[in-house]
Amino acid sequence: MKNNILFIFSIIFFTGCNLTDQSTYQQQQVCKSLSQGYLQIQNQSTYELWKMEKSEAPEQTRIIKLTYKKPNENGLMLSSNFLPTVKIECTQQQQQVKVAVQQPTGQLVQVLELKLAETAIGKQKIHDLTAQSKTQ
Repeated sequence: MKNNILFIFSIIFFTGCNLTDQSTYQQQQVCKSLSQGYLQIQNQSTYELWKMEKSEAPEQTRIIKLTYKKPNENGLMLSSNFLPTVKIECTQQQQQVKVAVQQPTGQLVQVLELKLAETAIGKQKIHDLTAQSKTQ
């Protein structure tokens, strides 16, 4: 009986695990870092990551959508539509990462573009890291 319960619990536990490959994990970390930096610059550092999801994209392009919500006065983040929300879309195409903020109208406004260093045969070529930021 104990083994059956342990087996069922293990299946439920591992069903919730979502394994990601190394490149997807790295892109998620880069996107999280860039979006949190953007929120700090915009004096919105109290917003916390609510949801991160991978979006369908053409070949050679990866899109991650991040949703940040501002916790209520008790420090809780609820799924309520009334809490202030910032939606950010992070697109990686080859060695370029673009960060865009979704406006209330649904339109995306690009706020940051980052060009990553290229790699060749396991060694990094030395290139300058270029970032552009647009403010309104």
